[in-house]
Amino acid sequence: MKKKRAAALLLSMTVLISLSACAQNEKEPSPPESNANSSSVIGQQSEKLVNYMSQKEKSSVSVGRFSLLDEDESDTSDSPSDKQVVQIDVWDGNDYLEWIRQSDVKSQFKEEQYNNYTMSYKAMINDDIKSIRTVVIDGRRYSGFMPPYNYDGGQMSYSVMQTASSAADSENNDRPEECKFNNFEEFKPWYREYINKDVSDGLMTQEEADQEYNDMLVIFDSVINKTYEVTDIHIDSIDYSATTDAKNNWEFNASEVSEIIDSVKEISVYDEELDTTFIVHVTLPPDFNKSETYPVFVMTDGVWRFGDHPALRKMMKNKETQDVLLVSIGYDFSIDGTDNGIRGEYFCDKKEQFLNFITDNLMPYLGDEYKIDYEHSTLYGHSLGGVFTHYAAFNSDQYANQPFHNYIIGSPAFWSPYFNNNGEYKSEYGYFDRNDRLEKSIYVSGGENEDADYAQYYGENDSTLEGVSNLMERMKTYGISSVECKIYEGSNHYEYIPEMFRTFFLEYYKK
Repeated sequence: MKKKRAAALLLSMTVLISLSACAQNEKEPSPPESNANSSSVIGQQSEKLVNYMSQKEKSSVSVGRFSLLDEDESDTSDSPSDKQVVQIDVWDGNDYLEWIRQSDVKSQFKEEQYNNYTMSYKAMINDDIKSIRTVVIDGRRYSGFMPPYNYDGGQMSYSVMQTASSAADSENNDRPEECKFNNFEEFKPWYREYINKDVSDGLMTQEEADQEYNDMLVIFDSVINKTYEVTDIHIDSIDYSATTDAKNNWEFNASEVSEIIDSVKEISVYDEELDTTFIVHVTLPPDFNKSETYPVFVMTDGVWRFGDHPALRKMMKNKETQDVLLVSIGYDFSIDGTDNGIRGEYFCDKKEQFLNFITDNLMPYLGDEYKIDYEHSTLYGHSLGGVFTHYAAFNSDQYANQPFHNYIIGSPAFWSPYFNNNGEYKSEYGYFDRNDRLEKSIYVSGGENEDADYAQYYGENDSTLEGVSNLMERMKTYGISSVECKIYEGSNHYEYIPEMFRTFFLEYYKK
């Protein structure tokens, strides 16, 4: 999960503890059918799936022109634009105390930490101090450093949590470093260097860093000149659909994509249950023949993973692997798919609805368009997406539709604050209470060096690699042999993904 180092004013450190509980959905999934071990040869069409899309959903599907290579018309200069709308939500100590009372924050912290937060909020009340809780710029939530309330461009200070170089070092980072600045002009180059370090550490892309820096300039300018709007925008109720244009956050090599553009279909699919439109990219294999049957490789986090289509298709073109339909699921271009709050919403809070969409809507629709070998098809997810594919694999028996035989659980972030399900994942959601054996193939992956990446977030939870190790131990306890695990040497949280794809395709889709 891409997540930057935490930084905030001492009085607004609580932004870091905004949590999202994984909700249960009331919709009943489609009834299960009896399972059978996959033994078909790639190229043999599997039994068609039942399409459960409503009429509204069916009529909403559209196949449009490929648009990710459109020219970027947005202003990316370092100068703040007076045309951008900045909205802020200002909280005082009473607001924070009320938020604590209505949330489950206390259970997430040691008693001493919780008491310290409570005392700081009471001190805010006594000193009549206010802070900026949330900032939205042109409908897009800002996640960088917040300016002090009523900031005039003069002195300010921030409490900065540095990234631990190792899990063992993370305890030392419990004491944040205080960074002081005489004025805003002094702060700007420091902040530029700070987020550039995040880029070099692989915690954010250069595009994300540029966007955050430019947003910061606009927001600070707005606060200094008091041109912002004050509104009640609590962080858990932001309308993410109001995001103006998140297309610029999609990561891919334009020259590589341009070479395969004639083989890419861009499909807009609306889901009524989630009230969300998804942008699905389907890349056809070389010499595609509609009368032939192909397995499908489905990737979540299309904002990043569509960028892997060219390399995988090249493997097919070079006859290294079987031909496979490549499918990546992204969000409507008005939604920022790189935002972990949004990813947590679909992969955790609404994981059941999202799985319903994939299993009973998207895959049957694709099955109507193409001949699909479901018995060799794969669902992939990484980090929060890996948490989701773990959920999908061990709830697959609840569905009549069986669109996947293989599931890739990449670096599952079971420790993430967005993932809070009372430990159900540790029993694989009761899969082995309902079944005597596992009818699916599971591929678990991780990076050798990734535990240090998010050490400050683990708390009492397992680290990423500990979570992977414990998952494999549980598989051994269940007597499951159809689970493979590979930890990629020298890699951090997501650096190994291209190599993992190549390894997986050479093994599972070998020519």
